[in-house]
Amino acid sequence: MTDSRRILFIINPISGLGLGKEVPEHIKKLPEYENVVYDIKFTEYSGHARKLVEDARLSGKYTHIVAVGGDGTVNEVGAALCGSGIAFAVVSLGSGNGFARHLGYSIFMSKALKQVLTEQYVNIDVLQINDRYSLNVSGVGFDAEVAHEFNHQKLRGVFSYIYAALKLWFRYPERKYKIISDGKAMKVSCFILSFANTSQYGNNAYIAPHASVCDGMMDICILKRPAFFEIIWFLLFFVSAKLYKVSYFKEIQCKEAIIEGDISRIHIDGDAYIMNSPLHLKVLQGALKVVVPKKVR
Repeated sequence: MTDSRRILFIINPISGLGLGKEVPEHIKKLPEYENVVYDIKFTEYSGHARKLVEDARLSGKYTHIVAVGGDGTVNEVGAALCGSGIAFAVVSLGSGNGFARHLGYSIFMSKALKQVLTEQYVNIDVLQINDRYSLNVSGVGFDAEVAHEFNHQKLRGVFSYIYAALKLWFRYPERKYKIISDGKAMKVSCFILSFANTSQYGNNAYIAPHASVCDGMMDICILKRPAFFEIIWFLLFFVSAKLYKVSYFKEIQCKEAIIEGDISRIHIDGDAYIMNSPLHLKVLQGALKVVVPKKVR
């Protein structure tokens, strides 16, 4: 009996050190897909995933669209699906995979491909930043500088990201910002200013311990630079989702915000962009229908 779902896989072939090219063979080997109708499209250039989604939406052919790749591919596909009602799923091949981890997707390809067929759905929030969309975590400050540094490196992967972070850690100064959240203004000086829809950057690095994709709120995370003697404790709290326990971290929840200050470099879901002050942020509540392998918050 043929499955009623019609699935489009949009694959970045160079993600995961070229692992994306092997995805079609992995799907063929899975008995769960024996009666599933699916198509596969490979991206060929930056922005191509968005075009493939737009074409798919116009065709009315698909019930599900799956992003297979890193955080950039996931963002591109998910952003283009906002408001469509088409179910979105993820097979992660990147170095961070924060969005997929928050939703409960496995980092192992075969298991994630099986999870795509889970018949459990949630309409999740999406964060709009000026004219772009964020599914996971975005921000300005140190992490944005790291994203730009990482963008210029020849080698990809988590170790290249760690190298970029270590290179900048001691020479990046705190910056001053004005935050207007739901009409309330405050001035801060901080090392990292993150705008979170989910709880983590990726690799279980939790910048927003209390973030939920289903609450209609964004989490603005303000992190001052930890003192040298605090770095080990900072890292321990960072990977255990307990940053709220340290005095130099603050988390604000709101529906809309304006960020002003020393802004030019920003990252959106880990990808580097140039945006100048002010940044206008708002939550698009329940804008994206996603397949969820487990109950999400």
